Amino acid sequence: MSTSSTAPTSLDRRRFVQGAAAAAAGGALWPRAIAAQGAPWAQRPPGNPQKLTFVVWQYGKIYEQISKQFEDDWGIKLNQIIEPNVEPQVAKLTTMFGAGDEVDVSLSPIQYLASYIQQGIAVPIDGLPGVDQYVKDFTPFARAAAQRDGKTWGLPYFSTAWIFIYNDELLGKAGFKGKPFRSYPELVEQARKAKKDGVAKYPILWIAGAGFEQLPGTWFNLTWNRGGVIFDKQLAPQLGAGSVARETLKWWQSTFKEELADPNSLNLRFIPACKAFNAGQHVFLGTLHHYYISLINDQAQSPIAGKGRVLGLPGDGKTIGYTMLYILTSATKNKEWAWKLQQYLGGRTKNGEYTQAQRLAQDAMLASGYQSVMESELLRKAWAKWADVPTVLDVFKKATNFADVVPAVAQPWYPRWSDAINVELTACLQGKISADLACDNMIAALATAKRG
Repeated sequence: MSTSSTAPTSLDRRRFVQGAAAAAAGGALWPRAIAAQGAPWAQRPPGNPQKLTFVVWQYGKIYEQISKQFEDDWGIKLNQIIEPNVEPQVAKLTTMFGAGDEVDVSLSPIQYLASYIQQGIAVPIDGLPGVDQYVKDFTPFARAAAQRDGKTWGLPYFSTAWIFIYNDELLGKAGFKGKPFRSYPELVEQARKAKKDGVAKYPILWIAGAGFEQLPGTWFNLTWNRGGVIFDKQLAPQLGAGSVARETLKWWQSTFKEELADPNSLNLRFIPACKAFNAGQHVFLGTLHHYYISLINDQAQSPIAGKGRVLGLPGDGKTIGYTMLYILTSATKNKEWAWKLQQYLGGRTKNGEYTQAQRLAQDAMLASGYQSVMESELLRKAWAKWADVPTVLDVFKKATNFADVVPAVAQPWYPRWSDAINVELTACLQGKISADLACDNMIAALATAKRG
């Protein structure tokens, strides 16, 4: 049986009584609260926990770096549980929560937040010192991801928006130097020309490996760019006959039938696809997070470094994006210190800097959930070594929150439906079933997903 995250727990009630008693005895909490309004991230919470635990998935060495800073600043040890990817991280968190293990902070993929709220794993952070200041600095993406039902459920990990990337040298060899496609007919025209001229056997490499974001995400994004959605606001699927989503899938399948798209696309998620593109055998790569251009133009590792270019989606440039969150969990034994840890991961460090967000922007080209970081000169200088920054920032201006295109992502049953549509989309793009049948099957799979 699920537990409401908003219902006070016995631990909450005990803390309230303890806090009220302390305030009555010496007014100790009130001066700290006043001081916290000035620089809450610099205030030391009460108590001295032996350790704090967070559960995340791996990304470079960011967690080793921020953990060392936290331990140096506060003298509290961190228990870092770092899983290799999203799926094992989700399994680890839910297993630990089910076993009653202490977890203070966790990453939350956007498709699991609703489930975490329903299960009582995630708790709102409203009212904690400094939350209002963070919320004022949220980007629209961060606000859309973090706030629902009048509550704030986390701090930003990073933000992203979807793009195309093209190989400028190969595009020139195909006869389109400086003129990448601006429409889908132009994409097909340029791919056909590149194939005919022997520039590339398969000019297009799609991000089409099974996963939550990869295969479905490309279809969602192409559909949104063409004027459609996957669900309407009432959560009714928009995949029926004549729908934009269904027609988009037919078009997408045609790129494989015509052998313009590399069939290996169906085996490739983001990073493997970038590595394949770096071999210099494809003209176009799409659609994927903006920051992967840093891998394409990585002078140390990419054979085509300097040749990768960012391209917004065709037409009016409509694309999708989102913000990932760090959540505070109800399994924490010290909410004040857990909040301190959450800020180090997704907010400000003791010195008042958005240390993690700035580091992610500088080292990995990740976008921030904070407007002040997105508008900073630091970010512009860092991104300039990988891409044309105004082009990338323009993509963000035209991006829509993922959940507006797929409102069902906020439903607890969505992960089960996502698994089902991966099967249908793969079979369709492999040519085993038609786009019509794939869409019909995806509609039918909804009932099964909702039953659990």
